Amino acid sequence: MQQLPAPEGHVCIRVPAMEQEQGTVQCTIYNSGFEPVRMIPLQGGHHKGIYTLQVKTLPHGEYVLQVGEQRLDVHLE
Repeated sequence: MQQLPAPEGHVCIRVPAMEQEQGTVQCTIYNSGFEPVRMIPLQGGHHKGIYTLQVKTLPHGEYVLQVGEQRLDVHLE
């Protein structure tokens, strides 16, 4: 899983495993205290496993995105 460039207020992630996934998989965004602050269902089968998530309402700072068993540290500005 990797973070890609995204417009302000969004996070774009690439989750290659999701390209072959059927159904939905939960994406959870955790704050720096590892408390869940947002849960977003992702539909499997997207081309290249690329998803753009709207995070405008989250304060700037460090977060962890978890999709299935994969985790990614992200910084929101």
